[in-house]
Amino acid sequence: MRGKVSIFLMVCIVVSLCVVAILANNEDKPAFARLTITQSKIESFDEMVKLYGESVVPAAKSQNGYLGILLLTDRTTGKAISIALWESEEDAIANEKSGYYQEQVGKFKDYFTAPPVREGYEVSVKD
Repeated sequence: MRGKVSIFLMVCIVVSLCVVAILANNEDKPAFARLTITQSKIESFDEMVKLYGESVVPAAKSQNGYLGILLLTDRTTGKAISIALWESEEDAIANEKSGYYQEQVGKFKDYFTAPPVREGYEVSVKD
């Protein structure tokens, strides 16, 4: 089972980075992607996805440097990857320092079965 989960995570990360590169297609500026990987309760997965779409997406759009946001999910395992795209790493750091990121993650505390994992990536290839 662990092998399947590891393969799933690797595939999700590769796909995520490809999607990030496509969405961040802006030749004038570099982009930065923040991934948040979560494990959630399967029985409340639809409720979590709805909350993300109705609350996190509008909140993200109001942030400086916002370029786009995605939520990748696997309903069979409860795993999800949120990808937020920012014009720069500084923009991503600024909304963490302001408390925005922590506020968004906090909305899901009742859904998580493990602490979320946050990672940041420079978008290196744009097409």
